[in-house]
Amino acid sequence: MKKIITILALISLPILSFADGDYAILFAQLPAQSQAFVKTHFDGAQVSYCLRDAHSFEVRFDDGAEVEFNHAGKWKEVDCKYKAVPASVLKLIPASVLTYVESNFPKALVTKVNVKSWGYELELNNGLDVEFNKKGKFLRIDD
Repeated sequence: MKKIITILALISLPILSFADGDYAILFAQLPAQSQAFVKTHFDGAQVSYCLRDAHSFEVRFDDGAEVEFNHAGKWKEVDCKYKAVPASVLKLIPASVLTYVESNFPKALVTKVNVKSWGYELELNNGLDVEFNKKGKFLRIDD
């Protein structure tokens, strides 16, 4: 009975939330590329829920961390709130980005990585946003 209620709730959520554009989906309904990213970089983390809208997918974990994917399933943002972004995710961006951050902010943690059309935006736990172009060249700091 509990399974039936859960299934009915999951089926009705897209209908109820369609006006907002976001609706809940099962992890298995994410694109294969998104599922692989989560399993690789957040192995052992408990998925709280998954959302879909017309242009993207989002996975939220029990600890509050979020990963956003584009419509094709490629990651575009990892936000770990106050915890460090997994090192395996940081290896996906140019090494020069991490070298700059480690050299200039040795005590700071990268808590968010956002892949933009023009490059990368990293949020640090000291409140600074550091921006780099696609090749990893430093652009600016935003506080």
